Amino acid sequence: MDNVLVFDDKAKKRIGMICFTPIICFLLTLLYYIFLLLPMADGHTLPGQVVGITNQNYDTILVLLAISAIIATCVLIYCIVLVAKVKNMSSHDKLKWILILCIFVPITTIVFWAVIIRNEPKFVHTYPDIA
Repeated sequence: MDNVLVFDDKAKKRIGMICFTPIICFLLTLLYYIFLLLPMADGHTLPGQVVGITNQNYDTILVLLAISAIIATCVLIYCIVLVAKVKNMSSHDKLKWILILCIFVPITTIVFWAVIIRNEPKFVHTYPDIA
């Protein structure tokens, strides 16, 4: 019996939202840090003021970055499982995508969705597991 994965429009949108989540989390963390540094935009900053603001909010920034990294790791594992299960992709292409996904995690999940998932046919034959 052959396993078939259905990539209808609803599934592709759901996978797209999953793949865009890591970059959104990292951008929200960056925006939070920029918002913290916004009072210094007047141009009259004292030496060490950036360090002081970063030191005062270090715990929050660290937690936000940790949450973003955990989400990115979960999405990375999800994308690797998707790549490993597809039958119509050669082993060289699978290895290439897995390496690219692992090296450039938040950005390549978007590229993975745009290049692979969005262009997949509605029914994709898959292996029963990733082994």
